[in-house]
Amino acid sequence: MNVAGIVREFHEVPTHLIDEPALPSRSTMDEDQMQELVTSIRANGLIQPISVARKADRYEVIAGHRRRVASGLAGLPMMPCVVYPSRADALDAIQYAENRHREALSAADEAIWFSELLERKCEGDTDKLCALVGERRAYVEGRLALFMGCADVFGALQANKISIGVAHELNKCPDAHYRKYYLEHAIRGGATIAIVAAWLMEWKNMFGGPQRPAEPVAPSEAGIVTEPHNPFTCEVCGRADNVHLIRQISVHQHCKLAILDPMLTAYHGNT
Repeated sequence: MNVAGIVREFHEVPTHLIDEPALPSRSTMDEDQMQELVTSIRANGLIQPISVARKADRYEVIAGHRRRVASGLAGLPMMPCVVYPSRADALDAIQYAENRHREALSAADEAIWFSELLERKCEGDTDKLCALVGERRAYVEGRLALFMGCADVFGALQANKISIGVAHELNKCPDAHYRKYYLEHAIRGGATIAIVAAWLMEWKNMFGGPQRPAEPVAPSEAGIVTEPHNPFTCEVCGRADNVHLIRQISVHQHCKLAILDPMLTAYHGNT
């Protein structure tokens, strides 16, 4: 987006008059990188100005949130700023571009930011959002899908417990109970995209495709809650940990009954 026509001024602004953005585009900041920046500012001052917008007698950060935080921690009394008259759509584009190329936003942070822009600046028009942030439609829709998908999956992604690819795969599971079940295993075992895809294939094979399966956890007639069968339990040792090491094998049912089951029974009887 071209912002050359917007009136901008350069000023040294008192740090205590600069407020953090109303909607920070990052939910977390790397502590080591932050400490390095604080040390650099204490030694050399803030070399590159931040972008702010006038807000009555104060200023709001448009681009440079991390530097504003670091300058406060460093005790910097004044900050060099490019001052804009207001928060315009162009400034949203500046903030996104700067954040993304300086300290990469997480997928969850981008999802939150895109969702806010879509509602607040783009009237729900995805094409307008793509033009605003300068990204392909598939990229933007992928981030929005994360935000609008399962809340538990998004929370795990935001906490860096799963990757973006794993989050997308888990959101493909239409059954909430099994999706949560697979999410827990993905977090515990550090599952990859391929492993989660295999889980979903197993789910489809067990339940015949898109129809909703039986509840994975249901009370019996005696009132006892039973766990669902875990298809990723090792048939030899009976353990369900280290799911990333589980390997699926193909075998005829009659071969399993005639050969494998007796061998496993004998093995367990000798252990």
